[in-house]
Amino acid sequence: MNGISWGKNHSPRRFGGNLADSPLPETDAPTPKPTETEPPELLAKRAHRAQKNPLALSRWVLAFALILIAAFFLLFFPYPVVINSPGPTFDVLGKNDGDIPLIEVKGAKTYPNNNGELRMTTVSTLGGPGSMVNGLDVIGATFDKNSEILPVELVYPKSLTSKDIETIGVRQMDQSQLAAEAVALQSLGYKVEATWSVAEIPKEAGAFGILENGDVLETIRHGEDQPLEITTIETLRDYLATIPAKTEVTLSILRDGNPLEVTFPTMKNSQGKGSQLGILLDSKVNVPLDIKFHLQDVGGPSAGAMFALGIVEQLTPEKITSNHPVAGTGTIDLSGAVGPISGIAQKMAGARADGAEFFLAPAANCDEVDGHIPAGLKVTPVATFDDALRALKTIREDAGKDLPSCPSRVQK
Repeated sequence: MNGISWGKNHSPRRFGGNLADSPLPETDAPTPKPTETEPPELLAKRAHRAQKNPLALSRWVLAFALILIAAFFLLFFPYPVVINSPGPTFDVLGKNDGDIPLIEVKGAKTYPNNNGELRMTTVSTLGGPGSMVNGLDVIGATFDKNSEILPVELVYPKSLTSKDIETIGVRQMDQSQLAAEAVALQSLGYKVEATWSVAEIPKEAGAFGILENGDVLETIRHGEDQPLEITTIETLRDYLATIPAKTEVTLSILRDGNPLEVTFPTMKNSQGKGSQLGILLDSKVNVPLDIKFHLQDVGGPSAGAMFALGIVEQLTPEKITSNHPVAGTGTIDLSGAVGPISGIAQKMAGARADGAEFFLAPAANCDEVDGHIPAGLKVTPVATFDDALRALKTIREDAGKDLPSCPSRVQK
């Protein structure tokens, strides 16, 4: 027998070999009987258990490993997708968490009391640069009828960083607010001045080396045509759509306040007929009132139309809203055109969840509206700011049910 035995003084005694190899002390104790041999059946069972135990242990190890792998793919593996879900809505006639009006107008009498609700809508986006989507997110979105899962490359170019996305979103929001101010004040009879200046000139553009950043565009002409005053980006695009690519045009500009004429060839229009200048422009709008927007952590251009409606409501003694909550979305440009946006299905779902009865949708989004309208929400298309104003008038007169609709299949 190997191991340790204890003597009368409880001091350990170590045996290095078999007990039979050491002399035994003489004793009067009876000689113990030899141990009986165990039945063969019992020995076979014990041998079977000895063979089976390692397999059971292996199964536990395998199960634990599978659990760890599943946990990794559920919690820590980044999936290359973007998940869009309904985001919060904001009443542009209300106040933010700091009790400050979302739209603050100074320089004219305002009418902030007893207004209805005009809710701008948002989309909550998960995924893309700086934001990870895990397996639980994908599973949750798969079973959420109001969420959509898109490949990340369809939403964000690979070259974009999270900082780039934030910067672009802030810039788009600033531009939409500026356009909203201009359109709203023009609709109320205020004089608004807008100018367009050069922001960036790609090397492949015909204007490279001719125009400079900061140049202010005043007029454009082709050949012997009369110069066209550049008042909006839309008038410039419409004019260029009639000119073939690589045609020379002459621009009257202001450079550091000095008038100048420059001539260069246009580029092929990548989005339609005709040509384009191939440069990036910044707009500068001078409005006669001081208007501030107190909204944080929201980016993008899609609230422009609702901002413009909110400004008009604040400056109008006769209300344009009613006791019917209205939500909506849509970009707006200086001409008052309401443009398409992304995430229309999620925005409609968020609007209805926050109590909206009517929804103003860009007419260009009607195909995406079809089949995604929540029950209880009336969706009407608008193509211009005037369309939106007429829709609010109809709703105020309790005739909202007569508004035109996008094709729809109301969800049950």
